[in-house]
Amino acid sequence: MKKNLSLIFTALFLIGCQNAAQQTLTTNTNTATVKADNSAIVSSHSTDATTTSPPSANRTGSTESPMAKPVDVAEMTADIERAEKAYEQNSKDAKTKSELAKAYFVRATALTGAAQYRAALGDYRKGLKLDPNDEAARKMHAQILSIFKSIGREPPKEGEEPKPLPVKN
Repeated sequence: MKKNLSLIFTALFLIGCQNAAQQTLTTNTNTATVKADNSAIVSSHSTDATTTSPPSANRTGSTESPMAKPVDVAEMTADIERAEKAYEQNSKDAKTKSELAKAYFVRATALTGAAQYRAALGDYRKGLKLDPNDEAARKMHAQILSIFKSIGREPPKEGEEPKPLPVKN
């Protein structure tokens, strides 16, 4: 099941990256409209030359996968903040440490499901520092890194991962 889920995420990510690559060329336009996440994005600049977006950016200016969707992680973030406070008060307690790691893994899983791979990578990294023996988290971390490698992109450096995409109300 987990292997199938990993393969699905990999396929979706690669399809999204391929679609983004096809949308990077714009020629002699005053207004370019691109559909992304069911909303129109309008470019207000014009150019007479062929322009390309940076290879790691989609049309929204984000470095996330073009398949990335905002997901409400507010409750998960609150759980992380509570667990961080408890861990700060008693960092030697194994249960507190484990609960913080689990909170990071829960949000990382939700972010992975929303194709927010860069943000998910940050949570997996933080959680694995606390609990390096979590096999499922280690596999997902490795899977995300292999996706970046397979498409020739660098993953964000540790500590430079973006925050989750905001949910628009």
